[in-house]
Amino acid sequence: MLFSKQKNQLMTALIGIALVAIIAGVIINYLNYQYRMVMAAERERLSVAANNLDMYFNARLTGLKLLAADQDIRSLEPKRARKKLLLAADVLDFANVALYDPSGALITDLWTVPGYTQPPFKVHDIEDSFKTALSGRPVVSDRIVCEKIENAYISILLPVLDDSGNVAAVLLACEPISNIAMIVLREHMPENQYFFVMDSSAQIIYHPRLAQFYPEGSLFKDGIGGLLNGKSGIVSFKSFLDGMDKLLIYTDLYYTNWRMVMAIPIKTVYARVLSKSIDEAASFFFVTICFALLYGVWWQGKRHEREREQLRLERMACVNQLAAGIAHEIRNPLTSIQGFIQLMARRADKPPRREHLEIIITEIGRIDKLISEFQMLARPLKEPVFEKVNICKLLNDIAVLMEGQLHSKSVALTLQLPEVGCYTYGDIAQLKQVFINLLKNAVEAVPHGGNITMAVGKYQGMMVVRVEDNGNGIPPEIIDKLGTPFFTTKETGTGLGLSVCYNIIQNHNGQIKVSSQIGKGSVFTVLLPLAEDECCMLPVNNEQQGFCV
Repeated sequence: MLFSKQKNQLMTALIGIALVAIIAGVIINYLNYQYRMVMAAERERLSVAANNLDMYFNARLTGLKLLAADQDIRSLEPKRARKKLLLAADVLDFANVALYDPSGALITDLWTVPGYTQPPFKVHDIEDSFKTALSGRPVVSDRIVCEKIENAYISILLPVLDDSGNVAAVLLACEPISNIAMIVLREHMPENQYFFVMDSSAQIIYHPRLAQFYPEGSLFKDGIGGLLNGKSGIVSFKSFLDGMDKLLIYTDLYYTNWRMVMAIPIKTVYARVLSKSIDEAASFFFVTICFALLYGVWWQGKRHEREREQLRLERMACVNQLAAGIAHEIRNPLTSIQGFIQLMARRADKPPRREHLEIIITEIGRIDKLISEFQMLARPLKEPVFEKVNICKLLNDIAVLMEGQLHSKSVALTLQLPEVGCYTYGDIAQLKQVFINLLKNAVEAVPHGGNITMAVGKYQGMMVVRVEDNGNGIPPEIIDKLGTPFFTTKETGTGLGLSVCYNIIQNHNGQIKVSSQIGKGSVFTVLLPLAEDECCMLPVNNEQQGFCV
């Protein structure tokens, strides 16, 4: 027994642990899914910003390609070429446009043109980019700093081909990094989140706080060196500026060797994951509530269907009980009538005896009374005509009507009525029928010389009419069956009269409560709504009233 109990406890614990593990696994997988969704959205935002920058460079390169194909540029004559360079600078908004021969010597530029200042530019500053242009491919250089970071720029270099397709010169355009910043800032960013652009040497092209990074130290370059590996990805980074742990999502640019980077505080990512989870959990909860309500409606319909079926079965059982009761109650007098008629038939030469006829008439009367009571029960009660009823006067009238029956058993009836009237709204005839029936039952229940008390009071806004007798009492197990047709404790009763009383009081929005003690008597308490608050509470306790509060 002990081993079995321990085994059950162990199984319960294992099931609990398994359920917790399953729920934890579901939650973790769901949060991971939300994390991937958040990061996918941020990658999409980064991709849009990178595409904007790529389109910008594509437009610049296209314009420079058209310029490099121009005959004045290909002529390599300084005067003819300078006019086209000036036009291109005005249209494309370059800081400077220059033309160099393959050895790196300057052919012509805009430095001598008013409004254009000469940057401290030397070809060896972008030697690798110059070589790439000489190989026949356009290229965008890394960052070039002119005295201070605010004047930094990048160079776009294109080969100028001769008629044979060989590189005859290199066309170079200077683009301030402030122009690139304007392109990056087009994309709106949430709070605490920003873009920055870095070149292939881990130098910053654009950053909201570029002045605080410049010049980039080796520690900084080592920290973000992972951004140069692969075309795209995510790395974790602790900011040098604010000490916050951040995620850096990066992607490469098509026309350059740069990286476009989005910086997001890790706390912000977790907050978004939690926010999306809460929103979807709220939606899931709402959908669950809707399904629960629909299930509740369906279950309620099924319940009502079961209740209707149960009611139908109960009605069938009630009909069977009524049929059995009617058959039993009618068979007894019919048996007596049949016996006396058969006796008279055997003595056809003699007149029937008077006492035999009286018995037959009495039994026929019993059948007629039974049928009358059953009709009263079977047909719907007449719709009560409500009017203001003085219960005190009604009980006095009933006492006068029942005086003969009371006198025949020497029963003492005590009326405890208030000095002022106690009123309710109801049908006088039906209420009189109820109290006559209750008083008749009390008279039949008490012994010769017994006592009956009828008291009127009020309790919790209801009128209380109490009919108490000192008869033998009713066994507790059958009190709940009172009011059921054909259920009675009397030898000659049918139980129909008390059933009618219950129906009448129920139609008057009242109740009948019964309490009884074997050998001491019974109390029938009728509760009816008060018409006016003028009935004084009689000095009787709840036990005497026959119901519990």
